[in-house]
Amino acid sequence: MSRIIIICPEAHVGDANQLAMALGDSVEAWQGTFSTVGWRAGSAGQAVASWDADPAWLAAVQSVPERPAWDADNAVNMAAAIRAQALVVLYDPDDGDAVPQASAGAILILPGDPMAMAAAAGLVRIVEAAE
Repeated sequence: MSRIIIICPEAHVGDANQLAMALGDSVEAWQGTFSTVGWRAGSAGQAVASWDADPAWLAAVQSVPERPAWDADNAVNMAAAIRAQALVVLYDPDDGDAVPQASAGAILILPGDPMAMAAAAGLVRIVEAAE
């Protein structure tokens, strides 16, 4: 297992949550994976999530998702999940490429220390003004 951070543009949060559900084991386990837009890259809001991902999950996120067996009620919007998967960029530090930069058009999956990878991808935490 490796620690990952997923950086999702604000405009794609709904679709990304559908992809998370399609790759998960229940609606409850994955619903609202991306719930808060607390970061930005340039002027684009970004939501982030981080967890330990196993190799099977990392392989699955790179494939076109299929309706999970647990989803007999069609709770997962598969069209949305497929749209999100098409935006996934999985960074492999062993390739020698620079860390991809967060943007409005890509869902980044970056292995490593989440805070270090967020900074390397150009994210800045949004600080809310005190009332």
